[in-house]
Amino acid sequence: MNSYQMLILAIGILACSWAGPLIRLADEASFLYIATARLVIAAPIMIAVSLLGPKDSYRTLKISVICLMVLSGIALAAHFAFWVSSISKTSILASVALVAMSPLFAALGGWMFLGERPNVRVLSGILLSFCGASALVISDFQDIGSLSGDIYAFIGAILASIYLLIGRYVRQRVEVSVYTAIVYSVGAIVLLITFLSRETLTFNYEVNTYIFVLLLALVPQLIGHNAINYSLGFAPAAVVALAILGEPVGSSLIAALLLDEIPSVFEIVVGGVILSGVYIGVRGGAISAN
Repeated sequence: MNSYQMLILAIGILACSWAGPLIRLADEASFLYIATARLVIAAPIMIAVSLLGPKDSYRTLKISVICLMVLSGIALAAHFAFWVSSISKTSILASVALVAMSPLFAALGGWMFLGERPNVRVLSGILLSFCGASALVISDFQDIGSLSGDIYAFIGAILASIYLLIGRYVRQRVEVSVYTAIVYSVGAIVLLITFLSRETLTFNYEVNTYIFVLLLALVPQLIGHNAINYSLGFAPAAVVALAILGEPVGSSLIAALLLDEIPSVFEIVVGGVILSGVYIGVRGGAISAN
């Protein structure tokens, strides 16, 4: 990776770090509304950007690749639905730390579906993170709300790993603008159908709520996710996943400054255990790849 590519990835992680705090600030709206609006705003913008590229970008797509992008979009939609709901039920640090386990699930998925057997370091990282996640969940057994938030974040991590795995494969074959345009559009459609089937569309929220949702689409989605998807085209998934570890740290700092949400000592310790496990696992994957 050259300095320009490293800068793009760093900007992407910083942008994604704003997702948790922005979701908390917009919690006047339902979790489905926030998740849906995020992609409904981002998708048309990426479609417009993709149409500015080579005219044959869409015509040359293979059916198998299109199917994978559709699956990626569904996984992204489900990930947002579970994770946004998680933010409203548990602490930002707990939610983001649990979601940060997605690289490890991606490693397991690579083993199961791509034949990429993880080494001892990766397996050790998975075990350490799982122990940390278990401690976090067990600590919330008496608080049903926080427990459900932890479980939703855990499910969100699994869904995010599917999104990462498909992105790693497809981005070697498809331009980032086309990939994101299709994936975001599929995700937006899935979430919009789900939202309309369960809730009534309303425009009675405060102006600040709409501003926070707009910022969520522009900053974490269009800048953050696009930078990460762009990085998957030139950097190993293990390296990109390693960089994603900066998101829980950034989210926690932003939440502390803007929301006065100071994590407990237990959350900091357990979150550190989870992130240490992810670091060991992803670092081990990066070493074996070299």
